[in-house]
Amino acid sequence: RERPWLDAGPCDAALRWLERYYCLQGTQFYRFRPHSWEVLPGYPRDLRDYFIPCPGRGHRHGNTSWGNAGDRCSGEPFQAITSDDSGHIYAFRGGLSFRLDSWRDGWHAWPQAHSWPGLQGDVDAAFSWDKRMYLIQGSQVSIYVSGRGGHQLVEGYPRALQEELGVPKADAAFTCPGSAELYVITGDRMQRVDLTKSPRHADEPQPLPYDGVDGAMCTADGIYLLRGDRYHRHMDVAELLAAHPPADPPSIAVDLFHCAQ
Repeated sequence: RERPWLDAGPCDAALRWLERYYCLQGTQFYRFRPHSWEVLPGYPRDLRDYFIPCPGRGHRHGNTSWGNAGDRCSGEPFQAITSDDSGHIYAFRGGLSFRLDSWRDGWHAWPQAHSWPGLQGDVDAAFSWDKRMYLIQGSQVSIYVSGRGGHQLVEGYPRALQEELGVPKADAAFTCPGSAELYVITGDRMQRVDLTKSPRHADEPQPLPYDGVDGAMCTADGIYLLRGDRYHRHMDVAELLAAHPPADPPSIAVDLFHCAQ
């Protein structure tokens, strides 16, 4: 069915890439939602900074305003990491997001708002449950749903973290595949929250063998805790709580981003 497209106008070309939809016009491009034809904020952008590898331009060549935060191999700590229901893995730092599970995405940085419209500022913790992604910033949480048009903010969010999850803050958080149990890490303590309950309440804190956890996620391969430029992996919560920190944990950059030693 033919429809007018008022936001972007005529496209020289159009494509779908990594679950995102684009309209190309000359040396510029727009990202749009395929059902509503709505153009996302922050567009148009220059093709030479994204799709075409022009010398000295684009995020692959280091956007100077991003500094080390935009370089996946810099060793700069990540502030949050999560795996969604589809197995996509995202890491956050400095207002940027990285897709870790897809070599096609180049493991390079994108501004957060590119994938999560309206998301500004640092993400302190992230987790996924029931086909929704929870992004925690300070005492607030935003919830996004995923669809063919990308991630969309649920109406009524952000809202207070205490009201939504029963905790005042979070340094890191994770849920494991197929589980409704959320684990929230603050300092060297971890609390469990049953996401099926309403209202939600956190159990008594349990001591962790680690302090200063930056981010956490749980996949079929186990629980990952990110600390600085290193990570720790444990098969389940029981093993995590009984762990003894190794002297030389593996590198995030080398193992998760495939950087050189």
